Amino acid sequence: MPTTADPSGFDEPTPIRTPQDVFRRWRDLMGPLGFTRRHLWFQFVTPDGLLAPPLSRVEDIPEDLDPEAADGLMQILELTLPTVGADSTVALLLSRPGPARMTRSDLGWARGLIDAAARTGVALQPIHLATDEAIRVFAADDLLPA
Repeated sequence: MPTTADPSGFDEPTPIRTPQDVFRRWRDLMGPLGFTRRHLWFQFVTPDGLLAPPLSRVEDIPEDLDPEAADGLMQILELTLPTVGADSTVALLLSRPGPARMTRSDLGWARGLIDAAARTGVALQPIHLATDEAIRVFAADDLLPA
């Protein structure tokens, strides 16, 4: 995969243009699968499809999302987005130990993050889930109300 040098010390792959590019980028960033704790990863994507360093994470997230915490995160992201560039977006990935099957908790996190982003005006890339077995996107069908 073509890369360009990045002053932060990591190489950036081809720009993100499609949802498949987001998936491939998360796959590259996560490396070998296997997690011992739950984390929420995020990175900004510039309008030209480049990832703005650093890759960040919220460590040891609880099983159930606190809507106020989601709103707080989105407010921070909303304040940071203009420094990345107008029309930038945020890529999110939930990681946890266990099988690839999406759980009630996973779906609650994805739905809650999408709702919080909508309330604050933060534009999101498709949200992904990484487990010990696979990385997958939360598809629109997955996110329908139960």
